[in-house]
Amino acid sequence: MGQFSDDGKWWWDGTTWVATAEVVLPQLPMTEFERSGKLEIARDHRKNMERLYWAHTFPPLAWLSGSALLVVRNRASGDYRTWTLEQLALATAYVLGPDEPVLAGEGGTLVAGQSDMPPLSRDLAVAVTAAHVLVFRIDSVDGQPRWIALAARCSNVTIEVLRRPRTTSEGIVASPDLLVSGWNGKWTIGGSNWFKPDPVVEAWRQAANRR
Repeated sequence: MGQFSDDGKWWWDGTTWVATAEVVLPQLPMTEFERSGKLEIARDHRKNMERLYWAHTFPPLAWLSGSALLVVRNRASGDYRTWTLEQLALATAYVLGPDEPVLAGEGGTLVAGQSDMPPLSRDLAVAVTAAHVLVFRIDSVDGQPRWIALAARCSNVTIEVLRRPRTTSEGIVASPDLLVSGWNGKWTIGGSNWFKPDPVVEAWRQAANRR
């Protein structure tokens, strides 16, 4: 549908240039994940995850809820990741058109019991195409990519994997993050056990080297 200026600060909507920071994506089409009914199942898992998280913080119930929390969190995180990737493809097609598809992407996955974040978080996602890196801001846990936090040519962006220890409901674990650095700042897309950052880094490196 549109295209970005070389510096990534402006987006052409077909009739006029709009500041990238002011672009608001409309309601995206329904994804296959939604049409199949799997989203409702994922939402049930998320709600159970939230209940178990709070039970796990209560010492008398912690020993009962720990294993269940791990199972439910894994299911919910995997399901929401699938949904996010489908949304990323639609959001990228909206701002770049169908001729520049997503080569690799990731979204911040659901996190429970993390010391430096809310119990449930799904706020950022990154998409790499043959020419651009896009970071989208998601409007809510059950929402969609709504705003563009960063749009830039691949050669003007740096993407790296961070593996930082975090305190979770299971103790201290090392989970990967993606750190995307561009013209307007740095964006950290937080991951968990379903997070696959390496394909994103590889797609970005190949695209950046071609330019």
